[in-house]
Amino acid sequence: MTDFNIDSEEILNPEEESYKSGYKEGQDQSTNEQYIEGKQYGLQTGFQRFLVVGYIQGLVDQWRKRLSQYEGNITSLESHLRQLEELIDGIPSGNSDAEVAEYETRLTKARNKVRVISTLTKDNSNINSLDDLIKSVGGQLSTSENVDEMW
Repeated sequence: MTDFNIDSEEILNPEEESYKSGYKEGQDQSTNEQYIEGKQYGLQTGFQRFLVVGYIQGLVDQWRKRLSQYEGNITSLESHLRQLEELIDGIPSGNSDAEVAEYETRLTKARNKVRVISTLTKDNSNINSLDDLIKSVGGQLSTSENVDEMW
């Protein structure tokens, strides 16, 4: 009879190596998928944000082309258009907390300025289209009709 001195750890070692290799592959794959998903989310968010900004810029261009057609105080209208352009031009394209807060603040002011200009030009369809675009791109928060149940 031959005595076999085989250490069971040596037999299990290839299994352990396969386990570690599979685990590492799974981690790498998951990391890559998360990176791709994050990048897609960032592109989608950037598109949604600047689609609205582009629409407002288009309104400014449209109003500028028709400036001579509007009745009333053209100087006031030009002033509001210049202020709106400054708001839009100053919107940061970064993603830091401060830049996102600046984007939100400027977009709110720009929407309000669009409302003022729409009133001056007597064309509310622009503001309605802007509101519809913002709802379709960003969604709408659902709130309760009952004020006591809102919070």
